[in-house]
Amino acid sequence: MKRLRIIEAFVVLLFFGNSIQADVGQIVNGSFEDNNDISDITVQEPNGWDVNIPDTDKFTGYVSTDWPTDGSYNLTLYSQWDQQFEANDLATVSQQVDLADVNKIWFDLRLDTYLFGWDPNIATALLLIDGNAVWESNNVGSDVQGEYPDQAYKVDPNYAEGNPHTLSLGLRVNVGGTLNEFYMTDWDYVEFEFYCGGNGFLAADFSRDCSVDERDLRMLADMWQKIISAENKYNLYPDDDLDPLGVIDFRDFAVFANSWLTSSYD
Repeated sequence: MKRLRIIEAFVVLLFFGNSIQADVGQIVNGSFEDNNDISDITVQEPNGWDVNIPDTDKFTGYVSTDWPTDGSYNLTLYSQWDQQFEANDLATVSQQVDLADVNKIWFDLRLDTYLFGWDPNIATALLLIDGNAVWESNNVGSDVQGEYPDQAYKVDPNYAEGNPHTLSLGLRVNVGGTLNEFYMTDWDYVEFEFYCGGNGFLAADFSRDCSVDERDLRMLADMWQKIISAENKYNLYPDDDLDPLGVIDFRDFAVFANSWLTSSYD
């Protein structure tokens, strides 16, 4: 407590330094507008997206004006008709993203077929991170076929450590055998919702509550004289070295003071 009071008194006397706003990632071409029509995404990939369709006899896709919800274009992934599938066959489009400071991933989705209607036991639309399904269309209700705008996945904090992650939109066939139906997934308007109203965290906001206050001061005080190694220098809090010169000292408190009682919403 005595150490904290000394530091609090010192902070009041500081009037210089720089505040640094955390970097945030962005979805590239989340509305599939960059390329206009693409008749076959296995031949021409949409800008920003990597296409992973191991067997084009089973899956394919395109970019068109079939079901745009933002702008003029959307992406379609679909399973081929009258083909032999193995259980859990999967087609995806993916890109590398930074999920630090990302609260939710939003997207619009439509599920459709040609003949018999969507059977969730047979096929599932997926949102994946690093190959792990974090959202499934089977959770939207018993009547799966239809339009599902404004779907959201709340990002697990384990994905927010600052390393790049692979974000994928996918179509999975759940059962083995011949598929006598086209299962079509239309995707559009894939975007991030950032913390703090989209403004990101201030560097001194160690508590990640969108403001710099006594809670953050306590966290910084707990790191007093801590040496930040080169390999940890760019990790997320609480190892942020605000100046950054490799040790938590009065120079860091000088930077902190410039953000004192400020908010990401300011």
